[in-house]
Amino acid sequence: MDEEKPDRAAIERAQQVLYDEGSKLREKVFGHQYISKSKSLPEFLQPVQTMAITAGWSLVWSRPGLELKTRSLLCLAMLAMLGRDNELAAHVRGAISNGCTEKEIQEVFLQVGVYGGVPNAVNATRIASEVLQDNNKNIPNDRTSL
Repeated sequence: MDEEKPDRAAIERAQQVLYDEGSKLREKVFGHQYISKSKSLPEFLQPVQTMAITAGWSLVWSRPGLELKTRSLLCLAMLAMLGRDNELAAHVRGAISNGCTEKEIQEVFLQVGVYGGVPNAVNATRIASEVLQDNNKNIPNDRTSL
């Protein structure tokens, strides 16, 4: 029985479209400087980066069911609970870009404390505080310090 092989050229074209569209959204959230750093990752890391952009940013972040602001708040909670400090700092910056206020970010980490543990909440709040102090953008609503 002849087994039909996947059309690699078609798959690669589709992946390129998804990568390009995901990259646009990712740059909108994180900014050009952050994205340009990720483009200079070692070759060994590029396939995982490509998969994350294609799946995460094209297939999930671009969906119409949630606003970017809501997706950012969800990411902050999940990353805090998982202890993903490097990603958390980037997503705090992205959350600000998506219109999240310091108060909303603070509330997310209080929620993390109840459901994910106080040490995770304390760590996430410390990271967010550092990012927010370094941030020169005008954050919507009140600027309460963390």
